[in-house]
Amino acid sequence: MSFYEEIEKSVEILKKGKSLLYPTDTVWGLGCDAFNMQAINKICKIKNRNFSKSMIVLVEKMDRLRQLVGDITDFTRKILIDNIANKNKPITIVYNHVNQIAYNLLRKDNTLAIRLTYDPFCVCLIRNFDRPIISTSANLSGFSPPKSFSEISPSILKEIDYAVNFHRKKISNYSSSSIIKIVSDQVKILRS
Repeated sequence: MSFYEEIEKSVEILKKGKSLLYPTDTVWGLGCDAFNMQAINKICKIKNRNFSKSMIVLVEKMDRLRQLVGDITDFTRKILIDNIANKNKPITIVYNHVNQIAYNLLRKDNTLAIRLTYDPFCVCLIRNFDRPIISTSANLSGFSPPKSFSEISPSILKEIDYAVNFHRKKISNYSSSSIIKIVSDQVKILRS
């Protein structure tokens, strides 16, 4: 399949509330509609992950991020723009106030980790799906995230609804994104 055929097939899977195995701007990820609680619960089951652990949400543009978190400070916007412009290690930001998201995505303190992705496949996927998606590493809970398709556990492959046939030979430069929280224009690093 071509790039665009993979996007179409992936969007079809997401619209049906199914699970997707796809290449992200970091590692191979498991994804689904960020508003579909049943799909999110299925991803937790596939990973053998505790339902109380939160997952990252991916968005493809500042406007979609704004829909989820409201106003974005100039300080936060500058960090996001600089990160994308310089193609640094992807960063995920933990936000305090989140709108319209499945409640089981929120952490115990009602925060949510969201990454503005610049990966072409992810950007195109989210734009065509027209909704944010879940992004959690495609590994069983407690195991290392897969930096390439060949590192994905057979038990994960057996349980997912669709595996994207794109970038399967590529090895990621990153094992995860950096996670930060911004408080009063100060960056607190939660994961580097």
